[in-house]
Amino acid sequence: MSKTLYKRLEDICAREYVVNRLSEHKFRTFVDFLYDDIRTWDRPTDVSEVDVIHRIEEHLSYMVSSRLADAHIGTNHD
Repeated sequence: MSKTLYKRLEDICAREYVVNRLSEHKFRTFVDFLYDDIRTWDRPTDVSEVDVIHRIEEHLSYMVSSRLADAHIGTNHD
């Protein structure tokens, strides 16, 4: 594990409003998930902050879409 890359991702996530509002455990889980994704890129330590932010937005968008597509049968979630 590249502690430098992980710390950088952690710092960027801490500045993102939605991610920063997560519980400590869920925040760590999200950073771990993001790290596992970005570390597979070509030259992950050289990735720009803007690219990381865009990737965070892509992950959040996917997660929200998945959650909204999950039908809650028998309960009222209006």
